[in-house]
Amino acid sequence: MSVSRVRVFTVFILLSIILSKQYQLLYYFPVMFISLEYLNSNKQYISAYNYKFLNALFVGYVLFICIDRSRPYKFYDGIEIIINSFEHLLFGFIICIKMAVYYSIFLNKLSLQKNERLGIVIVFNIFGFLNEFFQNWYKHQSQWHLNFDSRKDILMNITGTLLFYFLFEKINRMVHLKNSYKL
Repeated sequence: MSVSRVRVFTVFILLSIILSKQYQLLYYFPVMFISLEYLNSNKQYISAYNYKFLNALFVGYVLFICIDRSRPYKFYDGIEIIINSFEHLLFGFIICIKMAVYYSIFLNKLSLQKNERLGIVIVFNIFGFLNEFFQNWYKHQSQWHLNFDSRKDILMNITGTLLFYFLFEKINRMVHLKNSYKL
């Protein structure tokens, strides 16, 4: 996905959030798209990474969230739990990929060691854990109590980060341009 398409989708997603009244997503929206603007202005991201693929992955995830959260109907409870679990699994997986891209760019590396990947997983999961308390605050629920959904979300975030950790070498080859990646 080109930079101009990212921007078109950014406007579309913002309108979708506002029209569907999913205002809690407005807290995450600026971080997601300002970070994409930064990446797309970074020469290393454009030259070393398959940036169109990564852009599509990052925007596609946000689009999936908007579509899922704004649909006018609900499925059976079990199906809703599966959809929400998948959303959180993808959250852990995709945000860890984005964190790895940032980390690689800042350190000018194409591959990460196991301890660096583990650091990304730990930092993300701390963020994911704290995010559940933020969501409780936003929903005017008991802020320090983690209900079934919160615990499930944390577990699925962890699962997504573990997928990132164990599939990293394969992911790393997919997101780098062929001529930039040398083993």
